[in-house]
Amino acid sequence: MKKIFLIGLGIGLVFGPALAVQVRIGAKGSWYSSENATFREVYGGGLKVGLEAGVGVLGNVSIWAGADYLRQTGGLTVTRDETKVRLLPLTAGVRYDIPGGGKLRFHVGAGIQRVDFKEESMLGTVSKNAIGFLARGGCFYRITDALAGGLVLSWSTCGMKNEDISFKVGGLDLGVGIEYRF
Repeated sequence: MKKIFLIGLGIGLVFGPALAVQVRIGAKGSWYSSENATFREVYGGGLKVGLEAGVGVLGNVSIWAGADYLRQTGGLTVTRDETKVRLLPLTAGVRYDIPGGGKLRFHVGAGIQRVDFKEESMLGTVSKNAIGFLARGGCFYRITDALAGGLVLSWSTCGMKNEDISFKVGGLDLGVGIEYRF
């Protein structure tokens, strides 16, 4: 009986902390406005959607990873011929949750992103990717112990170069999100 107790205690000590880790998954939709004036002129703003997962690592600190998606159609600046763009930022970073009292929870975070950029027009196709940075914050309201909904604000920057033309594909996102905590 003593061996079974010691084995159970050992398993609890090894796997117990892993089970206590806070895990969350979420979805968001945001209005995207590019930091690049030409991008804004050609495509305007657009709806960006995304998914994210996070794992608590220490107290109110968590690490997260996610993916966003934006697809827009616009008109070339001179001819107004149709052009299409696709942005796919893959992100990872650190987030700090700030309890706000009651059911409110604020957060701030920072991370890196790998942005896949593809633009198709009558002039040809440009397909590039680069690494950029982002900062973000938000406020969530707990609907239940596990489910929360709220507002998110994110700013990113990511520089790219195609032939001799340098451009940026970061920008400002303002949106809503939901997250579920296990």
